[in-house]
Amino acid sequence: MQDVDNLFLEAGRAIDNSDLSSAKSLLNEILLIDPAHSRAHNHLGWIYETKLKDFEKAQMHYELAIKFSKGNYPVVYVNFVYLLIEYGHYDRAGEVIEEAMDIQGVDYATLIFQKGQIAESHQKFIDAAKNYMLARKLTFSKELMNVLDNEIKRVKSKMNFWQKLLFRLDNF
Repeated sequence: MQDVDNLFLEAGRAIDNSDLSSAKSLLNEILLIDPAHSRAHNHLGWIYETKLKDFEKAQMHYELAIKFSKGNYPVVYVNFVYLLIEYGHYDRAGEVIEEAMDIQGVDYATLIFQKGQIAESHQKFIDAAKNYMLARKLTFSKELMNVLDNEIKRVKSKMNFWQKLLFRLDNF
């Protein structure tokens, strides 16, 4: 297993240095040794999602990462939900969020933020704003807090008069 750990660290350095070809090769080498290496699947999912824009391969690797992690690698849930939202698979994203809420160590604030994005995609602006506000309360990240402040303002601008009134009354 030491070789796999070293290969994974080397792959991480390659990603940090934007050497995605080497990173991909190293991660695939890890999977030849240990096909159930959840972190390697997650990192490949991320490469396919963000750099190669290959939804199917990204989805496959994220699903394998979730399967093999057995709840011990919570970041994969957030990554997978970002992919699903980006490609409009909102129902599946909601399912993954619900599954992830039971995982110890998961980033609850980001998952609630993602729930807000799903609500907003369905034009449920009040629900979206409530989720953004809850995520703001849960986060420890000043960066995410600033993002959420902007999201709350933006989604409020989409509300009609009655929605704004209901939202204000509900949050009074």
